[in-house]
Amino acid sequence: MEDYMYNEYLAIIKPNEPVKSDLKIFKQICKDEYGWASSPAHFTVFNLLQPTSNEKRFIQCFERNISNFSPFQIDLFGFNYFSGSTCTLYVRLKEENEFSKLVRYIRKFCKPILRPVKNYSPHYNTNNAHLTVAKGILISDFLKIWPSWKNLQYQSSTT
Repeated sequence: MEDYMYNEYLAIIKPNEPVKSDLKIFKQICKDEYGWASSPAHFTVFNLLQPTSNEKRFIQCFERNISNFSPFQIDLFGFNYFSGSTCTLYVRLKEENEFSKLVRYIRKFCKPILRPVKNYSPHYNTNNAHLTVAKGILISDFLKIWPSWKNLQYQSSTT
């Protein structure tokens, strides 16, 4: 069996400055008041691994095809969370249709050129697109403060 070197690809969309500024405030509150971790504001489009030998082909295909997709507005509305062993607090998209359409388009043109990676499946964010506010939150801690975030009004948009 041949050993490969792999590259990880993370495609993101950065929000505009007003939304980044809002998120920075939310993230700072979470850090100062609760000690919760966060990451730079972004929407994850996909995350995948590819052999290094496929890099040029993959990037050329991605660049050629992504230029065919028109910019679109992303409307944000309120907060929600994911839970598992820990919780993630995030800002919701009001409507995911355009974002999901972009992700499905990318998956469609990438799939034929991607090389399989053993024990790994690419992740395409076709639903539950979001902006993370804080992550790695203990469930017991999160449940204490969720009612205040749940009722907090937030609405904005970015392209």
